[in-house]
Amino acid sequence: MSKTFSVIAICLTSLCANAVAQDANTVVANAQKALGDLKSITYSGAARDVAFQQCGSNAADMICRGTHDPMRPSNNYVRVIDLTGPASRHRGPTNNPAGGGATNPMPATIFQQVTPQQADVSQPWINSLELYITPWGFLKGATANHAMASRRKADGRNYTVLTWSPVVKAPSGKSYVINGYVNEQNIVDRVETWLGDNIMGDMHILATYTGWKDFGGVMAPSKIVQTRGGWPFFEVEVTAAKANPVDVATLVPPPPAAGRGGAGGGAPGGGAPAPLTVTSEKLGDGVYRLTTGAGSYDSVIVEFKDYVMMLEAGQPEARGLAYIAETKKLIPNKPIRYVMNTHPHSDHTGGLPALVAEGATIITQKNNEEFLDRALNTPRTLLNDVLAKNPKKAKIETVSEKKVYSDGTRTVEMYHVSPVPHSNGLLIAYLPKEKVLFQGDFSLPAPGQPANDHVKALVPILEKLNLNFDRYINVHTSATPQTKADLWKAVGK
Repeated sequence: MSKTFSVIAICLTSLCANAVAQDANTVVANAQKALGDLKSITYSGAARDVAFQQCGSNAADMICRGTHDPMRPSNNYVRVIDLTGPASRHRGPTNNPAGGGATNPMPATIFQQVTPQQADVSQPWINSLELYITPWGFLKGATANHAMASRRKADGRNYTVLTWSPVVKAPSGKSYVINGYVNEQNIVDRVETWLGDNIMGDMHILATYTGWKDFGGVMAPSKIVQTRGGWPFFEVEVTAAKANPVDVATLVPPPPAAGRGGAGGGAPGGGAPAPLTVTSEKLGDGVYRLTTGAGSYDSVIVEFKDYVMMLEAGQPEARGLAYIAETKKLIPNKPIRYVMNTHPHSDHTGGLPALVAEGATIITQKNNEEFLDRALNTPRTLLNDVLAKNPKKAKIETVSEKKVYSDGTRTVEMYHVSPVPHSNGLLIAYLPKEKVLFQGDFSLPAPGQPANDHVKALVPILEKLNLNFDRYINVHTSATPQTKADLWKAVGK
C-alpha cells in the first residue's frame, strides 16, 4: 500500500511541476503578445545615472549631498534592444564633473552594451543582466530557461511572478535568480535579480517599469527606474519608442573610447592579480605606513596599549588581507580593534569585508553610517570571500565632526572635512605626536599642474583646525614622501 501511495505522490508531483511549467509558458506567451511580439525596440528620452558607490554631483550641483545624490543628467538618451541577437546598447551625452574632486563640467558620453556573446547565460551574469532585466529581455530569457510561475504581492499589488536562472553560477556555487512581475494586463512591471558585490553583498538589482502606454504602435513604459542595493542607479523618462527599427544594428553607435562610462559597465579586466608584497615605513614608535608600491592603496597602523587601529583597510580584499597579516607581524598579540574608513567610495571600501571578518569596528563619518551598515550587513550567499566564509555583523562607530582616540600615551584625532566636492562623509586622521596627517583622495597635483577644487577646499579647513603636521600621507600612494609644505605650495601658499 505504501508503495502505491509513493507512486501516486511522485505522479502528482510530476503533474504539478508540469502544470506550473505550462502555466509559466502561458504567462510568457501572453506577456510577449501584450508587448507586441517584438523582434527589437528602441526608446529615447531624458536619463539620469550615477558613478556607482560614489557620492553624487553634477554640472548644476557640484557639492555631494550623499550616496548617488545628486544624480547626473543625460538628455538625448537612446537605447536599442535587439531580441534576435540578443543584444542591447544605450548611449547619452553628459556634461558633468570628471570626478576625483574636479568641479569643471566635462563633455562625455555614457555608453553600455550587452553583446550577443555576453548575453549567453553561461557567461558572467554581471555582463548580461542589463539585457535580461528589461521586460523584453526577461521574457526572452524566461522562454529559453524553463521559467516557473508563482503568485506574489509587491507594493500592494498581486502579480504572477516568473522565475528563472541563468546557467552560470555565482562564485559561491549558488544559482543566480531573476524574477519578473507580470500584472493583470500581462505587462511586466518590475524585474529583479541579485549580484554578488564585494561591499554590498547579495546586491539586490531592481528595475521598475511604470506608465506603460502606446507610443505610436508600440507599448513601452514612460518611466524606468533601476536601483542597486536599494540606492538610486539609473532612471529614464521615456518620450518616444519605436518597434522593430530598420537601423537596429547602427542605431546606437559606440562613442570614442575616451568618452565611455556610465551605468551598467562591464566586469573588470580578466587575468589573475599580481601577488602583493607589503613593505612598511616606520613613522614613530608603534606607527607604520603599509604600502604595496606603485598603485597602492596605503594604510597606517597605530599601536595602542591593548589593540591596534588601522587607518583605511586597503583595497581590494587581497590587499586588506595582506595588511592584516603584516600588522600581525609588526605588532603581534594585539587585536585590530578599529579600522577607519576615510570615505565610502568603492575604491576605498574593498578591504573592509576582510577587516569585518577580523572583528574590527569600522570608524566612519556619520553621513556614511547607513550606506556601510546596510551594505556590509547584507547576506553574502553569492560570494566566496573571507566575510562570506566567516560571517560577522559589521560594527560601526561614527564621527560627527571630531573624535579623539587615546589611551594616555597614544592619540589619534579624527575630523570631518566639509564642505568639499568629492564626498560629504570624508574623515582625516591626525597623529599629533608624530605630526602626521592621513587622508584619502586629497591627492596633490603632478608637478606643474594646478590643484583641483577638492584639494583647494581642504587647506582652509586645515588652517581653521590649526593642525601641526609635517608629513602628508594619502591613501593613494605617492612616489615620494609628501609634506605640509608640498600641500601649501600646491594651492599657491
